[in-house]
Amino acid sequence: MATRNERLTPSRAIHPGEYLREELRERGIKQKDFASSIGVQPTHLSEFIRGKRNLSTELAMKLERGLGISFRTWMELHKGYLHDLRVINDRSNKEQEAALYETDCAKKLNLPLLYKRMGIKSSKAYDRVEQLKCKLDFDLRESQQLATSISGLYKHSEKVMMDSKNTLTWLVLNHVALSKAKIGEAYEKGNAIKAANEIALMANKQDVNTASIQKILQKNGIAYLEVGKVEKAPIDAYCTIANNHPAITVTYRYDDMDKLVFDILHELCHIDRHLSRENQSFISVDGTEYSKDPKEIEANNFAREMLIPNKDWKEILNAGSKDLSPVKVVGTIAREAKKRGISPTIAVARYKHDTHWYRTAAYRSPRIS
Repeated sequence: MATRNERLTPSRAIHPGEYLREELRERGIKQKDFASSIGVQPTHLSEFIRGKRNLSTELAMKLERGLGISFRTWMELHKGYLHDLRVINDRSNKEQEAALYETDCAKKLNLPLLYKRMGIKSSKAYDRVEQLKCKLDFDLRESQQLATSISGLYKHSEKVMMDSKNTLTWLVLNHVALSKAKIGEAYEKGNAIKAANEIALMANKQDVNTASIQKILQKNGIAYLEVGKVEKAPIDAYCTIANNHPAITVTYRYDDMDKLVFDILHELCHIDRHLSRENQSFISVDGTEYSKDPKEIEANNFAREMLIPNKDWKEILNAGSKDLSPVKVVGTIAREAKKRGISPTIAVARYKHDTHWYRTAAYRSPRIS
């Protein structure tokens, strides 16, 4: 609410000549006759009424004598007009600057999507940009730097539709989420391996969900965050250091609990072995599982070994190889995995992935919960 001394600026500055026009109209006085009665040239009075000429002290005194409206009132109207004009011009300049800011950002980002996700709805560019700046700790025009700090950004699969603007928008949303991450426990070397062992064990018992994963990670000093799916930004997981803690961000692009667990184990390997000043963050993009990047290969192998030890996997495959029918192979793999305390859905998913055979819906991975 405005205070008594605070002036509310109208949408446009009102020149005191407009007040004079209305006053003369109400009194039924013609402009030409009024100009003659107060000793002012008609053209000068007309210019004043049309806002083409500013109010002078001399004219204000003549208006006081001619209409009985005080000199002070006319000067205050003029003073208010000049103030409003400055504010409105300044507001217009700021609106133009904000519009240019948005234009620069829109060259790199999906700005409408970013505004929607961040709850920014104003119809004015200046208000939108100010809200945006309050929510970010960096200049959005420099958002490309979020991508340059990522290690392992390798060529993605041609089968995966990937939009650079949407991908960078995901990284901005992730940055916002990371800035709010709070983890009480300190991280110590080896905690990522402890967390990986515990998560893999729960996954093989088919007794894992996002709440239990978050609890395990948090007690080991690792933040767990989720960023909503962004179209044509096929990002599954991301890890970095935030607020002095390792952090894992995931996107539930597929309703597949086993895949989510694999992605988290993959990132835990990066946290334990690869995060450093040189390698500030890692990202997992769909369709890049065959990357030749040594760190990504190592992280994939780590996740595989955590879920199914290589020795067990060889024995499971040997048992399955006795069947000729792929459907029977899947059934055998599921039974052999269960005997060894391994989730049948995890074992079958690995078999399908390795053989590129996805024709059966049997032993479907559980949904994310």
